[in-house]
Amino acid sequence: MNNEFAHKLELLASNKNAIDKGFYFEMGMSQVVAGLLFAGAGQEADIEKMKEARNILKKKAGVFSAFRDATELVLLARMAMAPDMEQYIDDLIDVFNVLMKGKVFEDSYMVLTAMIIVDRGRKADAEEIKTTTDEIMKRMSKLHPILTSSEDLALAALLAMSGRTVDDVIFDMEECYKYTKKELKLKAESNSIQALSQILAITGGDIKAKCDKVAELFEAFKENGSKFGTYLEFPALGTLLDVEVPTDVLVPEIIEAADFLKKNKGFGGLSMDKKTRLMFAALLAGEVYSGGSSGAAYSAVNNAVVTNSAIAMVIAEETAIMVIMMCAATANSN
Repeated sequence: MNNEFAHKLELLASNKNAIDKGFYFEMGMSQVVAGLLFAGAGQEADIEKMKEARNILKKKAGVFSAFRDATELVLLARMAMAPDMEQYIDDLIDVFNVLMKGKVFEDSYMVLTAMIIVDRGRKADAEEIKTTTDEIMKRMSKLHPILTSSEDLALAALLAMSGRTVDDVIFDMEECYKYTKKELKLKAESNSIQALSQILAITGGDIKAKCDKVAELFEAFKENGSKFGTYLEFPALGTLLDVEVPTDVLVPEIIEAADFLKKNKGFGGLSMDKKTRLMFAALLAGEVYSGGSSGAAYSAVNNAVVTNSAIAMVIAEETAIMVIMMCAATANSN
């Protein structure tokens, strides 16, 4: 295994453990993503800075704010890595307020979108990015009204920042969606195929060739005895397309990485399933091996994909807990 990849895997495992101890009552998936942000940057999790960041955040956002919701721990990690934590959250709130214009309800996906814009150094372009993002979301909703929701917002913002025209990205997305479902017949959730189509449309090129590469990767995982997830995990395959490592080398390495994670606290069978481990390993591999001039761009995509998926998973966990509590309350009353 590549030395940098091995080192960042070790960082991910140790960071998750440190964050778990420092923020014990947070959802486990948020702890993993926060640890991944530090690991991707080659850093150990700075728990004291994260706690300092939480104190700053509490002064800036109320307890019912979207900033204090599913993204909070991820936001604290990003603040801890910023040169000036207070300036970072101020910039984030400014961009968030731009995104909220014309909207009634705020949510975690909007916070993530604001983070992506600030992290790309595009705060000054927030108004323009919002306009283009809204147009992309409108066009997506017209084509796929049931599939399109706030979960698509972060990737739509990345598309808006890509420099491509709205017509071009919508054309590529729709071609990818139909080709993947009808011709390649990949058995993934429709929502996940739509997310994949957004990722593949961020850059130009032959969209069908990109879809073929995803199908090749998906089949390779299955042939190696580790089927890749077809739900929230599936779009992560889109971050591996520009990795300059042959598929027959890359896939076993990602599987080996997932097996390594399984041996660490918080990544084992009771805490995380195999498909989720593969997703995290694939995203870290994509970041390590993308490199070059496109490294920063792919890092932004990776962060968007993993955080989007994690937020959805955290929301699912919270929903499951509420259902259990409701069931328990009903049983007690009877």
